[in-house]
Amino acid sequence: MKKAGRAAAELCGAVIGAGFASGREVASFFARFGGWSWLGVAAAVVVLGGVCLLLMRHPGEGGMPLHWRGSWVACLWRGMFVSLMLATGGAMMAGGGEIAALMLPMHGARSIGLAGTLALAWWLAGKENAGLATVSKGLIGCLLVVVLAGLFLPARETASLHPAGNGWQSLAQGLCYGGFNAALAAPVICLTGAELSPKEQRRCAAVFTVVLAVLLTCGNAVLLRHAALQEARLPFVMLLSGWGRAGYVLGGAALYLAALTTLVACLRGLRLLLPRHMGAVVAGVALLSLSGLEGMVGVVYPVLGGGCFLLLAAAWLQIGTKT
Repeated sequence: MKKAGRAAAELCGAVIGAGFASGREVASFFARFGGWSWLGVAAAVVVLGGVCLLLMRHPGEGGMPLHWRGSWVACLWRGMFVSLMLATGGAMMAGGGEIAALMLPMHGARSIGLAGTLALAWWLAGKENAGLATVSKGLIGCLLVVVLAGLFLPARETASLHPAGNGWQSLAQGLCYGGFNAALAAPVICLTGAELSPKEQRRCAAVFTVVLAVLLTCGNAVLLRHAALQEARLPFVMLLSGWGRAGYVLGGAALYLAALTTLVACLRGLRLLLPRHMGAVVAGVALLSLSGLEGMVGVVYPVLGGGCFLLLAAAWLQIGTKT
């Protein structure tokens, strides 16, 4: 159980990026639909949990069926997933720099944050011990404190904010959220699953699903309760503003740990896909980080994440027809 729990923590760290830790993703994909948002939350959890278990049972080559090797589909697969890992890694590295600039009162804080985040992520990506699991558990702990506090802090409501869309739109957004994040974590899920027995795989998928379900459920409940924060750039950080410096540090720590763990997952995925070109990979991540967090996420989610999830779906269909 200990091994499965450690693996589940690492996978949670891969999926929980800076957008989730800030509350921005929860507001955009779920809370803005009001009561219908729970349909989207349920859809996202089912997709993420199902993909996790399926990829552990049928890892192939980073999720790609082995019989696709040498085909044009394999080239498309590698190109799409490498692009997704590079773009997301660049976004998370940029996020680390921006958080450092906010938290460190010193000249050159952003540059220090960029370089330090990449160096730390590279070190963690190459470690086989529990280092990443420990960092991921710290991230989960920070987020639990944030969302549980939000359930008891005085509500921040607004009369001008009304739910946007209906149940079908919420369901579609939940499926998209689950699909994008499943695609992002797919190579790491395959790597993790290869180290576990079938029983441990089931436990890992169960723990992974439960943790994400708790965080998404509580996060969505917080933003429904504090509706005035749904339009904020960093809703969860704003939520803690009443705690003064302590709240500011807690929010910043959660953001940084989320960016760091997702960057580690991207580097591990890229090491699987491009094992002989890691120097170029690091240079690519660093270059893409110059585009900033917001700019990269706008491309990653609708285009690369969706395309990669469609490739995963095609792979599953082939697996289903052969079993």
